[in-house]
Amino acid sequence: MTFSRRDWLRTALFGTVAASAGPALAQAPRPSTPAPLGTLGLEAAQFGLRAGSAEDQSRHLQAALVEAVKRDVPLIVAPGRYRIGNVVLPENARLIGVPGATQFIAAQAGPLLVARRIKRAAISGIVLDGLDIKLGQRGGLLNAEEVLDFALSDCEFANAGSVGVTLNRTAGRIERNRFRSMRESALFSLDSRGLSIEANTVEDCGNNGIQLWRSQAGDEQSLIRGNRINRIRNDAGGDGPNGNGISLFRAGGVVIEGNTLRDCALTFIRNNSGSAVQILGNQGRRCGETALYSEFAFEGAIIANNLVEDCAQGANITNLDHGGRLSVFANNIVRNAQKGLAPKGKELVGGIGVHVEAEAAVTGNVIENASEIGISLGWSWAMRNLVATGNVVRRSGIGISVSLVPKERNALIANNVISEAKLGAVVGTEYGKVVTGDLTKGDDKLAAGIRVEANSVG
Repeated sequence: MTFSRRDWLRTALFGTVAASAGPALAQAPRPSTPAPLGTLGLEAAQFGLRAGSAEDQSRHLQAALVEAVKRDVPLIVAPGRYRIGNVVLPENARLIGVPGATQFIAAQAGPLLVARRIKRAAISGIVLDGLDIKLGQRGGLLNAEEVLDFALSDCEFANAGSVGVTLNRTAGRIERNRFRSMRESALFSLDSRGLSIEANTVEDCGNNGIQLWRSQAGDEQSLIRGNRINRIRNDAGGDGPNGNGISLFRAGGVVIEGNTLRDCALTFIRNNSGSAVQILGNQGRRCGETALYSEFAFEGAIIANNLVEDCAQGANITNLDHGGRLSVFANNIVRNAQKGLAPKGKELVGGIGVHVEAEAAVTGNVIENASEIGISLGWSWAMRNLVATGNVVRRSGIGISVSLVPKERNALIANNVISEAKLGAVVGTEYGKVVTGDLTKGDDKLAAGIRVEANSVG
């Protein structure tokens, strides 16, 4: 089987050549000398693009992109610094630079690159530096709107005056990019049509790392996988919209898996009103509030196989008052949940390993050194159909607490190992106040509807 140069390029950029080409490609002879850039596509320098020029190069880059698309070849930009602004990517644009060496520098306030209402575009190996020029709310160094297949890989975004990449009603792949020093966030997506956000590095953002939002609650089937997210502040303050490593709002059907997060002001992963969300196998250290959040109008949350340490609270699965219900919290490790002041907060928060409220199973977790409560089952009247089985709780104030405010209660607390719980292994509470003795030592008429059995207490 033989392939044209166009086939090779399509394979590299869009993956359109069949995988069966592998053996034939392996037999292809290697060139004896390195090929010039022009053999891979059209060189931007042919259109007057000059590295290091103090002039705005936008007009030259725009002309080069248009011609490359006409010829159906990628546009290759050589290493160097180029001042540009508001360059529009035409349909089927393929823009390639040398990673870390091809640098687009902001020539003015506003986006450097824009893609609007096209089917396909791809960018690889470009540095976009916004020079910290302040942009409007959610203005990106790169803006994509209504793009059906947008591929962004091996790029770097630095010094954004607001957001690194802003996506609106766009689908595609955001892979292996680096984001650093964003005033707001690395990536903001509204009404995604399904994104794969994988293997990116995000560092030093003012308010959030990766944000997937929707104007109305819906199922978007996005994947957020294998990203490294470090040092997320909450410069704008507030009690939840800011300070998050990964933030979902109304975005359902999202899988958040295998990410590592460090030093987030409030939360590592916050799901607000997204149903059927899975938070799997992530690792986080040091956050100022709750490490893993599923809140407000969600139905169906699976939070499993995560490891979180040194937070005010391990996990909060809450807001039955807004319809928040139906969850599994399983096989997680939570260490060092210590009550304290959240950044810019005025009241003490946390000290709890995990809190759940309705139609929830808490099973197979190991929770160590929670200053107040290891496992919290319900708050006030928000307590319905809860299970806590097979968990290990060690060194806590209360091992497991259960709210006794509702008149009708249904909870099973069984086969847990509870060690060194200073204020009782399993106790009933009303509005946070302990109102029973240790329920592992005997029944209490106040705890009708609560089944406590076969727990090992030491």
